[in-house]
Amino acid sequence: MNQEKQLITDPALSAQQNHKYLGVLGMVWVTFLIINLFTALKTFYVGDFVFAVVVITYPFVYIFADIFTEVYGYRVTRKIVWTGFGCMFLASIIAYVYTIVPSPSFPDNDAYNLIFRASPIVALVIVVAFFCGELTNSFVVAKMKVFTKGKFLNLRLILSTLFGQAVDTSIVVFGTFYFAGWFTIEQIVPLTISTVIFCTVWEILALPITRKIIRAIKHKEGLDTYDEGTNFNPFAFK
Repeated sequence: MNQEKQLITDPALSAQQNHKYLGVLGMVWVTFLIINLFTALKTFYVGDFVFAVVVITYPFVYIFADIFTEVYGYRVTRKIVWTGFGCMFLASIIAYVYTIVPSPSFPDNDAYNLIFRASPIVALVIVVAFFCGELTNSFVVAKMKVFTKGKFLNLRLILSTLFGQAVDTSIVVFGTFYFAGWFTIEQIVPLTISTVIFCTVWEILALPITRKIIRAIKHKEGLDTYDEGTNFNPFAFK
């Protein structure tokens, strides 16, 4: 019998399985999220184009989300996204509290505070942007998988990253750089566009590896979830 036909495709059954690799993948994914949270405000230039430094690793966040949705389904990914949301918010709060602990003898206190004392509003913007972008990314993957009957994986992954990054980057850039007064609207638009393009190209370059990982995990887990009948409400947990 074809092994592909033995894979569980029902989203309800998929969510109930004992997932072998989800925990490890989720921890690595959250690590990328927290790193990006504390480095998001730094920018660099490539010629005339400006980028947020997180574009170097942030595409991995979306690659992991594609793997989660493609293998485990939207309802499992939704729980992971909420977990990542909570971890990022908790990390930002704890880091901020550390900056207000008196430490007059610490010689690098100002540098420490500069890095970690981002305003709660900025931290919240980044967290909300991630939440909206990730759910958009996962929604596109899940819906397109059902619509295409599991075909055109490359197209699904590319379009999901494009839409997810557009939502994510727009919220981050306008919510931090613009409203904080660090960039003008003339600078914000190119920053947003260049970042979305960079991350989408990253996704395209990583496609051969991503496809192999997805194929391997599907067969290791025995899952190939199609979100038919799934409730896509981000606030539902069943």
